[in-house]
Amino acid sequence: MQPDLDRFVALVIRELDAHEVSVHEAADAPETTDESRELRAATADGRIVVARWLEPVGDRDAKRKRLEILASTFDAAAGEPSPPPSRPPASLSLRVELQALCDRAAAINALVIDANSPILWGAARGRDIVPEAWAASPPPPETDGAAASADEARLAEVSRGALQAVRGLVELTGIRKGKRVRHVERDGTAPFLVHSCAGIYLLTLVFADAFDELRAERAVLESLPRIERLVLALPPLDPDPPRKGAGVISMRRPRRR
Repeated sequence: MQPDLDRFVALVIRELDAHEVSVHEAADAPETTDESRELRAATADGRIVVARWLEPVGDRDAKRKRLEILASTFDAAAGEPSPPPSRPPASLSLRVELQALCDRAAAINALVIDANSPILWGAARGRDIVPEAWAASPPPPETDGAAASADEARLAEVSRGALQAVRGLVELTGIRKGKRVRHVERDGTAPFLVHSCAGIYLLTLVFADAFDELRAERAVLESLPRIERLVLALPPLDPDPPRKGAGVISMRRPRRR
């Protein structure tokens, strides 16, 4: 039991860059001494995971979500050995990271697409942005209610428009030569900010209207290393041939002659 607990604590410390992590029975959890330097989450069996830092925690919402995901993977019934805790799926961790990025940048969506194929590797929000065969990550849960469904459909429509605009950028040809791409589109129905990442991927922030470019840039640069790591951890996907009426153009590398 103890080796499993030690591995879990080491995992949380590494993932959250925390100074100290401990797991307690709910009744024995210590009192909070400094809320600005501490986060807590409950495990499936009711224990409390306490993570502490030496300095006030930056990006609390994103770290809290990651701590909750990690805590949910720790399932140890009292007195029974349990398998070592595993990482949450990279696709789920990527969605959580993209959602946190949206919150920090005041964006309505964040997408990770492939510069050389029609694949959508991750999205913070929205369903049916691309055909199912071209989605590398499962969509987020469906929302309830007619109003929520209409908002979701509108978000998907705006995201598709931004995705199509990004794929039409002339600068994308530079990616194949190892160049980094950064583009800001302030006009149109869906303004967006694009950053290339991990070689052939494009991180795209989609906005409802005019946005604070400095704030968005700062949020992207802070999230980029984690997003790159999570995208590279996703399993490969070979998309099916485009289906008639799909509305997305496959970007294929031209053959050299």
